Order: sequence, then C-alpha cells, then structure tokens
Amino acid sequence: MKRFYTIFVSLVILILLSGLALAFLMVPRGEEVATTTTTKKEEVNKEPRKINVFNQNKDPINVLMIGLDSSRVTYEVDENSKRADTLMLLTIDPKKNKAHIISIPRDTYYKLKGYDNYKINAGYSRGGLELQISSVEDFMDCKIDHYIVVEYDAVKELVDAIGGVEIYTPEYSYNDPSTIPPLEINFHEGVHNLNGEDAVKYLRIRKYYEDQDIGRIHAQQGFIMKVFEKLKNPSTIFKLPKLVSIANRYVKTDFSYGQLSYLAYYAMSLEKDDIEFNTLQGQRKVLNNIDYYKVDKDYARGVLKEFLNREENEENLTEEELEKKKENEKARSQLNFESQ
Repeated sequence: MKRFYTIFVSLVILILLSGLALAFLMVPRGEEVATTTTTKKEEVNKEPRKINVFNQNKDPINVLMIGLDSSRVTYEVDENSKRADTLMLLTIDPKKNKAHIISIPRDTYYKLKGYDNYKINAGYSRGGLELQISSVEDFMDCKIDHYIVVEYDAVKELVDAIGGVEIYTPEYSYNDPSTIPPLEINFHEGVHNLNGEDAVKYLRIRKYYEDQDIGRIHAQQGFIMKVFEKLKNPSTIFKLPKLVSIANRYVKTDFSYGQLSYLAYYAMSLEKDDIEFNTLQGQRKVLNNIDYYKVDKDYARGVLKEFLNREENEENLTEEELEKKKENEKARSQLNFESQ
C-alpha cells in the first residue's frame, strides 16, 4: 500500500508541476518506462529508497517539460517526426518551497544552431532531445538539470481514465485538413465534462484566442489545475494501475525512481499558492511569410531570475510596496515588445 501511495503522490506531482496533464512511474535514466519487469514481487512491494534531487546547498533545479505532438500532417516528409508542441521550464527552489513554471510559446523566434530554422520548438524534430534542451538553455541562460517528455496521446487516455474533466469551452468550430486524419473541432459554449478526445481538441484551440498561442497556454494552465483537483479525489487510487500503464507507454524522463519518490514527499510541503505560472510575453512577427513570436531574451531571462531572487528582494518591502510590485508585474506581463 505504501508503494501505491508513493506512486499516487508522484502522479499528482507531475500533474501539478509538468503542465502536461500526465503522470508517470519510475523510468530508467533517459529511457522510456518498460512495460514489463522482472523485479521480484517482494521488492516491488517495498517503499522505494528516496534519492534527494537537490544538492547540499539546496540550489534550485530546472526541469524542461516537453509535450510532443506525434499526429501526422500532409506536409511532413518524415512519418515518424514528432514536434515539441509545448515547452515549459519548471524551476523548483527548495529553500523557498516554491515552484515556478515558465511557458515558452512554441513559435518563439530562435535560430537553431546548425539548422535553417527559427522556431525554438523545432529543436526536437530537427536535432532531438539534445538540441531542444541546449536551445532552451541558451535562450533562457540557464542549465537544464532534468527533462520530462510526454506524448499528447497520453492526455486522451488519462482524461478517459479519470472519468473526464469538467471545463468551460467557448463556441468554436475549426477544421484542419492537413492533419491525418483531418482535425475537426466543434464546441458549444458552456461547461462540459470533456472526454479524452475532446480534451485534446480543447487543448489544441489557438485561432479562437486573439493572441493565439498565449491564449492557448493560459487554457492549458487552467486545464492542468482542473485535472489536479480531480486527481486529489481519494477514489483516484483505484485507478492507479491504468494511470501507471499510460505512463509506461508515453513518458520519458531522466529522473530515477528514487528521485521521483523524493519529489513525491517533497511535494507534500507545497500548497497550491506555492506553484506559480508565467507565460513569456512578446509580439507576433511575420518574416518570409512565416509567423513567429518575438520574445526579448533579456526579458525572458529576467522572468526566471526575478523568481530566483524574489525572496531577498521582497523581505524588506512593506505590504503596500509588495502590492504595488504585484500591480507592476501584472502590467508588465501585458506589454508588447514593439522594439523587437
């Protein structure tokens, strides 16, 4: 039972922290979770040894979360190509007991090293995981300590496994014949309990929002919290075998099982307010008839540094100064970077 409890908390952690609406169990370093195991029964029932993911100084760690879209499109030459549809940088600061998630818009303008491509999310399809990680490290001026890669097919199965997710949808219809099979989205305005297939369609909505990718990111973040709230229901424990099976097929990470176990218990100290979402702001640009999202590098790096330095900057501020600071941050997040 202890093992099941540990798995359950690990599942909740990934829902809470990754922003990809999926959970996972132990995986070998850098490999997908095996669907079969030769572990002895008595060893499986033991609670895993927890391995601290933080160093002795309790320095923050950065985790790159990548959501892969493996759906085929008519204009893609490689049938097995997988695109990084979602990029999120998770920073956990153990000294503050805080977690910070920065959503990086997929069309962010960035020159991939060695490739004639200028979208940061193309790193995965062009040069694999290594290029995607190095591109984010360069853009954000940080070191990626760990990664989590989740295929979007997992979202459909996860949502079905937990009985759907209740969420508000706008009145929206869209048809994309370039996907295989063609994508058709038809939603009526209102609160609906979405099944897995409809949940994936909801998460794909872009053109409805005035700012497209940014609006979609905000919708994804709201979806994450809805799933998290549902997973907190005690009845979820009876669905663990199915959830673990989903993780076995769709998740890749370099976290060891011992590290996941440690994170599971660490997460118990986090409250909902300890998790902060942030979306990089920028401006749409059209270059050579291609849409890009131009984000100032210094600003993007400043978002991360501001989170890391916040406590020491705020400890001497009055309540009035803190409130004013929050208002300024909100205003800043709405700025367009017209100088780029």
